Amino acid sequence: MSIQVLLTPWLLGVVGLGLCVAAVYGSGVLASRWKLAKQRLGQEKEKDDDWSILDFSDTKPMPPDFDWAKTEVKPYRPWSNGPHHVTMGLKKTSLDDWIEIDREYLERYQYKRQLFAQHPADTVQNLPGSKEACFEALEYLVDFLPRRYPAMFRKTDVGVRNLVTGEDWDLRRESSTWKSYHPLQVMGLLTTEDWFVLQTDDDGQTTRLRAGANCFPAGWRLRERMGHSLWQIHAGKVPEYEQKLATSMDRFFLRLRADKPVMRFNYAIDLSGELFHINSHHNLTADCLDKPLTIDQLHLRVERQFLQRLPRTRGLIFSIRTYVTPILEVTKDKEIARALRTSVDSFSPQVAAYKNKHIWNDILITHLDEVLA
Repeated sequence: MSIQVLLTPWLLGVVGLGLCVAAVYGSGVLASRWKLAKQRLGQEKEKDDDWSILDFSDTKPMPPDFDWAKTEVKPYRPWSNGPHHVTMGLKKTSLDDWIEIDREYLERYQYKRQLFAQHPADTVQNLPGSKEACFEALEYLVDFLPRRYPAMFRKTDVGVRNLVTGEDWDLRRESSTWKSYHPLQVMGLLTTEDWFVLQTDDDGQTTRLRAGANCFPAGWRLRERMGHSLWQIHAGKVPEYEQKLATSMDRFFLRLRADKPVMRFNYAIDLSGELFHINSHHNLTADCLDKPLTIDQLHLRVERQFLQRLPRTRGLIFSIRTYVTPILEVTKDKEIARALRTSVDSFSPQVAAYKNKHIWNDILITHLDEVLA
């Protein structure tokens, strides 16, 4: 519904008020009131306009003494000391928070290089019609990185220089770069995040995954989900998706504006610290274990997901930063351990099965009891 339609009752009220006043005070007051009404309408419409570009000119640079190699990984613990609820869990954010870089940067870069070379079909995919959105996302990232991390990246006449890896990326459309790389793949090598482009069908009703560069999947294969709608990706897999999430997710993805990026987190208890999980690790059975599980094998896997509308192509650029931490490290903080205990204890049967609670619960709870004793 447009802003004009929404404001129609308000305008009618203003006009009516103006006519009444004019009858008493004369046409001069009516003209004044009408001018004020038009000004207010113009201000509201201008306020409602979505961004036509992503402007990074006001991006706050990291401090001059920022050293990625000495920057600790942020300890995200996305649960509260209360019941676990199935929600979208969206949080408003800003473009300054688009990318996080820390001491894992170079190690993850090297692993991505290896995965792109050894598993090309499982790490990079794209469908016809997604190219312009992918290039738009890359253009914005290359504008952002030298502003946010000037000690690590430098803008060049043809692209960007990575001062950490020593790479000079020629990102002109006519460059030979595109014979070997996809734009989202370059984005993945510049950052620690994995990258995806989603686009809306011509009917304006369905959002689909159209391109991706994904080195750290959480139990799924990129090539098997290309072209899938949100429903196809989640229904029958994510607990309570159909009942609690499907309608609100569809509506949100269709309506997201370029000036309102959002972030969300999720977490799982993994049976290893491996990042590259292309085989399903949800709804597993105990038969998947080669030997008895130990507390040393359990890891907390957290995904920091960032969703941003691309102004020109109107695609969505979706990034995932994955954090993997040994449970023994996580539970050094007793308050965190206590909240984790409360959260996993409150899993519904569907969530518990999805997160493999029957496999790791006894070992984790025994450990948490020892920590909290």
